[in-house]
Amino acid sequence: MNPTRRSWRLYLWGGLFLFMLGMGALVIFSLWLDATCVAWMVHSEGEPQIPLPAGCSRVASVEPDSMVRHLEDERNRRGLLSLQWITCKEPPKERLNFTNDPHWLPSYVPGTYQYRRTVIIVPYAQPIPEGSPIVGEICLMPWKKYIRQIAGECTGKYSVWK
Repeated sequence: MNPTRRSWRLYLWGGLFLFMLGMGALVIFSLWLDATCVAWMVHSEGEPQIPLPAGCSRVASVEPDSMVRHLEDERNRRGLLSLQWITCKEPPKERLNFTNDPHWLPSYVPGTYQYRRTVIIVPYAQPIPEGSPIVGEICLMPWKKYIRQIAGECTGKYSVWK
């Protein structure tokens, strides 16, 4: 038998084996996640509405100060990706509006609120420095971490995200 022909057969069988292995993993993965979770993954690309008080806005970049460093440290510690900052002309007298929305779930470790992949970090137990306009950071949870978090919980504790 020709050695070149044998190597092509080996590649063909190896490719077929990898394809079948991948399909098996896909079936197991889809059974592991319920239909609600799959729908969330498909529709999690769009960013949710974040209601902000008057005088507050979302900005792409800010001047670094101690609040920025604090929120960046929190973001890095939690393994999140930075999107935008929440700034206010003057510190809000009450909690930010989204904290009263039942779709925004507070984390077990205080200081973040999450709606699907979007996470907002607020300065918990950290006073906002005098003159700092930054009151929060809008972040995105990486896909791998998000999938691990919601797997099997979409009809349970995360059912408010429907």
